[in-house]
Amino acid sequence: LLAGALSMALGGCEKPEQQQTVTEMAPQASPLPASAVHVTDRRKIQPQFRHPGVVEALQEARIRPQVTARLVATHFSAGDLVEEGDLLVELDASEYEAQLDAARADLLSAKANEQQARTNWKRAEELMPKGYISALDYDKAKASIDVASASVARAEAQLTKAQLDVDNTRISAPFSGRISKPRQAVGSLVQPSGQPLFELIQLDPIYASASVDLSIYNTFALRLQELEAQGETIPEVELTLELAGGGTYPHSGRFENWSHQSDDSSGRIKGRALFPNPDGLLLPGQNITLVGRAMQAFERTMVPQAAVMQDQQGRYVMIVDANDTVQRQNIETGARDGADWAVRSGLEEGTRVIVQGGQSLRPGTRIALKDDT
Repeated sequence: LLAGALSMALGGCEKPEQQQTVTEMAPQASPLPASAVHVTDRRKIQPQFRHPGVVEALQEARIRPQVTARLVATHFSAGDLVEEGDLLVELDASEYEAQLDAARADLLSAKANEQQARTNWKRAEELMPKGYISALDYDKAKASIDVASASVARAEAQLTKAQLDVDNTRISAPFSGRISKPRQAVGSLVQPSGQPLFELIQLDPIYASASVDLSIYNTFALRLQELEAQGETIPEVELTLELAGGGTYPHSGRFENWSHQSDDSSGRIKGRALFPNPDGLLLPGQNITLVGRAMQAFERTMVPQAAVMQDQQGRYVMIVDANDTVQRQNIETGARDGADWAVRSGLEEGTRVIVQGGQSLRPGTRIALKDDT
């Protein structure tokens, strides 16, 4: 009886101690506010972007004369819209027209000499077999044809140059655009090394350019390569402009090109969109906001940007699984929609994602959600 009582007493003493040990070994759940967890949903989006930008001309020209002459007439006023081929400036052509007449005469003389040389050569060919001329005279007659032909070619070149000089006294618009005020007054002696006669800027069409981070450019370029490799259609984007003061430009544009180099100091690269500008409303140097929107909506699982983190493995989120345990989930993101990111792979609809404090929680940590109140 004594042994049995002692055994029961010892057993009764050990049981609470064992329970305490088990309780101490069991992991405790970390409290986490319910507002720190977001349940992902799947919805249709039409991604859009907004970038501040500036208007740029496709081409600008500072027109200088190609010949030295006196300016006799201008056919434009400051700010005029001119068409390609319009006559804008006339220079005194009298000196160059005289040189053109002289070049024509020189060419006629050179051709006459060539004809005479050919006649002499033909006669020498007839007389040489009969022994009426020496071999030296025969060779001279033959060489004189080459000399005369060279004189004709030189005279033709001089005539071409003289005609070009005359043509250069009439200066026309190389392209359509808006012209500056005249930079030289009528009566001035102008020359190629002097002041320009005017500046011309092409306004229609016109560029709207914006700089973006190289990370955005790289993501965009790599995604396009993937789509092309898979034979998929590249999504169309509608481009519009917002003007200073909140107005919307009435014409839409299209993406044209990326700059040929990036800005190393800022880590950005410039992209250009082409817009029609028939009324000349957009002017080079004008500040605008470039707005892009996908033409077609598509459906994606969405995750708040605040939940997305990145390391050497790529982008990831911390999720809460069915056992209320924190797990790391690698994802591949796509387009942005406001404060949310579209997920291309790695995350399903209805997943609980930690949006606050996820970086301080390790995978495997158990959590207990609590009301914020």
